Amino acid sequence: MGMGGCLSIKAFFAYAFLVFLSSRTLMAQDSLATPRSVKELKDSVFSVDQIVITGNEQTKDFVILREMTMKPGAPITRELLEYDKNRIYSLGLFNEVRLQAVPSSESTATLVVTLSERWFIYPYPILGLVDRDWSKIYYGLGLLHMNFRGRNEKLVTSFALGYNPWLAVSYRNPFLSEEGTYYLDARLVTNVIRNKSLQAMTSTDNFDERHYAASLTVGKRMAIAHTAWVSVGYEVITVSKYDLQTTLSPSGEDKYPLFGIGYRYDSRDLAEYPSSGSLLGASISKFGFPSDEVDITRYAADARQYIPLSSRAVLAGRMMTDLAAGGPTPSYNRVYFGYGERVHGHFREVMEGESMAGASAEFHYTLMQPVYFHVNGFPPAFSVWRFGFVATVFGDAGTAWFRGQPFVLNAFSKGYGVGMDFLLPYSAVVRVDYAWNEVRRGEFILDLGASF
Repeated sequence: MGMGGCLSIKAFFAYAFLVFLSSRTLMAQDSLATPRSVKELKDSVFSVDQIVITGNEQTKDFVILREMTMKPGAPITRELLEYDKNRIYSLGLFNEVRLQAVPSSESTATLVVTLSERWFIYPYPILGLVDRDWSKIYYGLGLLHMNFRGRNEKLVTSFALGYNPWLAVSYRNPFLSEEGTYYLDARLVTNVIRNKSLQAMTSTDNFDERHYAASLTVGKRMAIAHTAWVSVGYEVITVSKYDLQTTLSPSGEDKYPLFGIGYRYDSRDLAEYPSSGSLLGASISKFGFPSDEVDITRYAADARQYIPLSSRAVLAGRMMTDLAAGGPTPSYNRVYFGYGERVHGHFREVMEGESMAGASAEFHYTLMQPVYFHVNGFPPAFSVWRFGFVATVFGDAGTAWFRGQPFVLNAFSKGYGVGMDFLLPYSAVVRVDYAWNEVRRGEFILDLGASF
């Protein structure tokens, strides 16, 4: 990546082309010479003549073009410009993305994509929370290449200490073909996980699970929003107190293959904090063979919808479920509210089961649209900072249950509240909420990431 303000040859010729195009158009018709911003552009006036991308010192053009709905010949609208801008930003490769239409005739325009790339390869500190719990802190170090070969490939080696320590190596290639039709994920990991199951504990004692896992996933991306995949893997789990019979094998060590298939439809405009679009996901995961000690099948589904009511107001909803079938479910394969999934008003309460279901609704009102600040004294990859904040009103409901227990609506834990979401640089989101449960008991919540 170019540093110190040097202009690449590619960017120079793109810039020269724009100067030539603008001057030629100015001689023909002054009113067409000025690039049109999103707010100035009238819908359906222009169609795309060609697409010019600048600022991508390392990232290949096809990585950016793969995310865009507008192609040569397509109409240019304010809505599509904003949507494509957010899709490109969601790649996580750029600090800033700008789209402009430069008219080349009375009916066509060149679509100019201007990018500010992030830093792609670096050692990075690891600091985070397990299960969104501030008492479960982990810390470590990783080596990351976010954009290997300029193809949005991810190479990561990392380790962490503290709560649930791990060592992992992973590789993701979203472009097995230049068209981005097929992708590959590979992962090796060993980690120690503190038992989550309340039922598996004896009195106040707890125990650790040591996991060794390898997995390989191959998927196909169909059009811009549809993805399907198959995965295979193998996992070994041992426990520190095997006499508690927390594994299905009496030896305290479970070994089994993994198989999975899944589908995902994702038309959201911005992955980190959507304001429009849908996400629909479904998967079937098989743990072990039917004749083995481990023989579990899981069926999971997740549906989310984001409806813009105005330029600042968004109504969002989610429904999800994770169902178990087959043989007995050991503690390490159970599902929970109170860890990764939460119910506001019951944020720190643990609900355990073999299956779970939940629903959420939120209203977002943007108090400050995301704005960009260019900070002097930092390298270019770190000099563009993005800030915004959003007021929220939300309501949640969820439950977890074991096979044999009735599924009834009265069993759902419920909560509601208000909050403020802060949109920070490098796609970070910090949430400050206050929520009440069914009996109006309130709780203050500080959390990371969008709620869904």
